[in-house]
Amino acid sequence: MSSKARIFVIEADQVIRSALGYILSERHETFTFAETADALTKAARATPDAVLVGMSILEDDGAETVGMLARKLHQAGIIVVAGSTKSPLALAGLRQGAEAIIAKPITFDGVTHAVDSVLARRGTEPGLAASPRLAPSEISR
Repeated sequence: MSSKARIFVIEADQVIRSALGYILSERHETFTFAETADALTKAARATPDAVLVGMSILEDDGAETVGMLARKLHQAGIIVVAGSTKSPLALAGLRQGAEAIIAKPITFDGVTHAVDSVLARRGTEPGLAASPRLAPSEISR
């Protein structure tokens, strides 16, 4: 069994999905999906510690997707990947249960910082002690 945190990336845009998967794959066990249903199927066999949800998913399926993921994958921290931390759809994702927003342009440091912060708050990052649950945050670059 891997000691790495398991991260799901759900993003319809293949370029963004690949970039996020590449950034996360060295430090985490990373799985990428073009559709939410595929991620939920995988989650039945391998529960994620964190889930990155791309804006294309929220644009197609609505911010309620974050709420559904938060309920079904309650042990996973949800992070929205958006064009801006001020995007109304991304902010709706926070209200639905997301813990952070990663603003584009996507950077290695921005993505790893957001994921590591969510994992640390949840106490799921190997080697990191659990921290008190914090209010949802907005993280950019």
